[in-house]
Amino acid sequence: MVGWEFPPHHTGGLGVHSFEMTKELTKLGHRITFLTPFSGPFTPVEGVLFRYPSEVVPGVPTQYPPTYWSGGSPDSPFVDAADGYNAWVALRDDLGPVDLVHVHDWFGTVGARALASRLSVPLVMTVHSTEYDRSLGHPWDHILSREQIGIDAAQRVIAVSRQLRRQLIERYHADPRKVRVIYNAVRPTERLERIDPTARVVLYVGRLAVMKGVDTFLRAAARVAPVFPDVLFVIAGEGPEYPRLVSLAARLEVGERVMFLGKVSEEEREILLSGASVFVLPSVVEPFGIAALEAMAAGVPTIVSRTSGVAEISSSTFRVDFWDVEEFASRIAELLEYPTLRATMGEQGRWEALRQGWPERARETVAVYLEALRAAGVSI
Repeated sequence: MVGWEFPPHHTGGLGVHSFEMTKELTKLGHRITFLTPFSGPFTPVEGVLFRYPSEVVPGVPTQYPPTYWSGGSPDSPFVDAADGYNAWVALRDDLGPVDLVHVHDWFGTVGARALASRLSVPLVMTVHSTEYDRSLGHPWDHILSREQIGIDAAQRVIAVSRQLRRQLIERYHADPRKVRVIYNAVRPTERLERIDPTARVVLYVGRLAVMKGVDTFLRAAARVAPVFPDVLFVIAGEGPEYPRLVSLAARLEVGERVMFLGKVSEEEREILLSGASVFVLPSVVEPFGIAALEAMAAGVPTIVSRTSGVAEISSSTFRVDFWDVEEFASRIAELLEYPTLRATMGEQGRWEALRQGWPERARETVAVYLEALRAAGVSI
């Protein structure tokens, strides 16, 4: 498995997916070598062996300079680092028997394609989001080309939602016959007691990036705050939009009602969800939206943009056009005003979020692996 990040050091759903999927695949009897550019420590998973460029393996010569991550040209240090990682992936010769290579997103497609070719095994690619999504329609050709490499080379491509599958077919000309949809999932957790049962909190958890539409969250908060003077609006996460969002909150005169928490731990995340009255995911584009599914699993009534993949598997969320600030504000106010509605939506959402979990997703992934092996001419 060629991945970019793995808990506890991850910034979004890709790391969560990698952890949960490897955990369930090993329970099914599979053994995984996980190639990542970052050194650990990693959250341990029995049956998963981690390899990274700075690692020193006894008896194995260094195949790429361990200090490459700090290299790169002044113009494109990230691109150079990613290219170095791909070069390292392509040259791995200490992996033992390998049946299949599985790459996540664009970061490792060049190396994964070369590795699969050299080992004469099929390639599977999971697409969690695309450069069109992340750039809001102004893609960087360098990343587009690497996404295209993976999509073209893979015997099977996994998309995390139906809308993402359509995008791969329409914009990347992927063969519809080889693209499968496997949704994300969440695990049930214990319901934590609320620190203050009387407090009302409207919560956003996620990256602070343009595609996440957090400015819509703030504009809706500015409309709701005067009507509900006791409500606190909480934004948990970090990202490049942070300075602009803090300035926007000040301009909207809700700075004292909005709390920016920055990056939070998994434990802090659970505490936030247990204390939330409403969860809002107002993304402009959202291939899936695992944070919304986590909120639903915690019993929090959830409002999502219609563009989110999680909207495809849920009928118990309020779905709003990402640009419609007034509708977001109206739905937030409705949930704050009526506790019975909050409780009903929370319970229905929890059932929907947990009715299928990571074990089911892992079995679906194994079925895709078997398809890829057959497509590559491997007898099973």
